[in-house]
Parts: sequence; structure tokens; C-alpha cells
Amino acid sequence: MMATGRPNSRMFALPKPPPTALRLCGQEYRLARVFKHDFWAATCLYVADSPASPQPDAFEKVAVKFGREQDFCGLPLAWVGEFLADREQAIYQALAGVEGVPRWAGRLGPSTYAIEYIDARPLDHLQAPPQGFFDSLRGLLEAIHARGVAYGDANKRSNILVGDRGRPYLVDFQLAIRRRDELPWPIGAALRKVVAYLAAKDIYHLCKHKRRLCPQELTGEEEKLSRRRTGLHLLHRKLTKPYRAIRRRFLTAQYQKGRLVSPTADLEDHYMPEKATWQFERKPEAQRGHRDEGDGS
Repeated sequence: MMATGRPNSRMFALPKPPPTALRLCGQEYRLARVFKHDFWAATCLYVADSPASPQPDAFEKVAVKFGREQDFCGLPLAWVGEFLADREQAIYQALAGVEGVPRWAGRLGPSTYAIEYIDARPLDHLQAPPQGFFDSLRGLLEAIHARGVAYGDANKRSNILVGDRGRPYLVDFQLAIRRRDELPWPIGAALRKVVAYLAAKDIYHLCKHKRRLCPQELTGEEEKLSRRRTGLHLLHRKLTKPYRAIRRRFLTAQYQKGRLVSPTADLEDHYMPEKATWQFERKPEAQRGHRDEGDGS
């Protein structure tokens, strides 16, 4: 690949790498790696400089999410980063104590927050998870739904982590939505319906992953659920499929011109299947070399 223009840093949330050090809950942390840096956010691993403080809210490692800070095509978007950080903080607080949801660590800025780092592997890095994983994941999703929250992003295998002994974890609650029973009718009632619909879609996506990765464990009910697409679901696919195709062509063109270079590229040293959809020039051997690496956030 030969560069034909300057890097287009506006395609990324941050115009430059995140800080090499930060302080959280009285503990100093150092930047170790960047898990993902896209248009809306950069998610990074920070490791405690010395043994973590004995305080209950101190962690040896934290995943820090930096929301979008820079403008795009003259449009100010920093407010979006702040809005999403506020939403995610409310979601994590609503799910506090649910096993399989990372613990909240703290807010570091208007659009930046930290959560507990989960030492696990993304589902999209595995040929198949351990036996019984999807049953445990369903229990986790049902616990989340019981708190009035729909995850909303279960279609992405990269957001589903496989931990020790096949324990499931969910990360990235950017698309999650929660019930707001305190809101007046009809807003509160409409929101409850939206949450219920998206919760059902969470289970649909879980069954779909299970059918594709562990078909021998699929029950008859789950088989039916994995193929149940409602009218809204079909409409969503029809509307978003052209958008995804256009976006992929644009990213591929930018990548071929050498313009789609992340400001944190030197810290992104692991295989990301999502990028492989438009970085088609990447050699399969390199992909296989990174596929076995652990990842968590």
C-alpha cells in the first residue's frame, strides 16, 4: 500500500494519542495499549504504576474510553462524546453488581470514563466458545434485562468476552438503553416498549451466534428464535445494508490511499476482525498471527 495523501485524522475520535499516564482513585496508571480507535471513541488499557491501592474502587488495570473530541466537516461533535459518556455511566450504575458486567471505575473528563479491565478474549477471536457458554451468556443478558436495560449490541461478537472457565462478559454499552419509569406517559410507556423490543433482539442475536458456533447445543426453541425476524428487523436490515456497503467502500478507498491511519496505530498491535472487512490487503498470515492474542475491555 502506497500513501497518496495526508492521514485523515478526522475519521478518528481523537486527533492524537491519549495521555501516557493518568490518575484515577488516587492511583497512577500508564497507557499500555489501544484496543480500538474509531470515529466515536478510543478504548485503551491502562495499568497501575505500582501495586494497586487497597481502596475498593482501585484496580490493577482499567479500560478507559475516550469519547469523540474533535469536529467533523465543520460540525462540532464533542457534545456527542459527552452525551454518550453520560448515558454509559447511567447504564453501568444501573447494572452495578451484575456478574459479567465490568465494574465502574470513575469519570476522567466530560467524555472520558474508566471501567474494570476484564482479562478475557472476544468471541470473534475464537472458532467456538467452551461448552455451555451461551447458556451462561443468556443468564447474563436476562440479569441485565431484569434491571430494565436492553444491551442492544449483541450482534457484535467483539463485544462478547469469554473469560476463565467460559464465563461471559459484556462490554461497550454505547447502544444500550434503559427503562425510565419516572418519565411521564406516553414517553415512559414508549420507552418501555423499545427496551422490551431490543431485549428480545438481544436473545435473537445470542441464539444466532449459538446456531453458528455451537449448533450441537442449540435447542428447538433457540433454533426458532435464531431465525425469527420481525418486520422492524427486516426494515432495519434493508435500510442499513446500503449504508454499510457505502461505508465499507469509503473506508477501503481511504485505506488504500494511506489516509486512514489511526493516531494510535502504533499502540494497536492486535488483530481486529472488524477492520479486516475493509483492510482487505492485509495478509491472512498476519491475521492468523494475531488471532490467538487475548483482548479485553
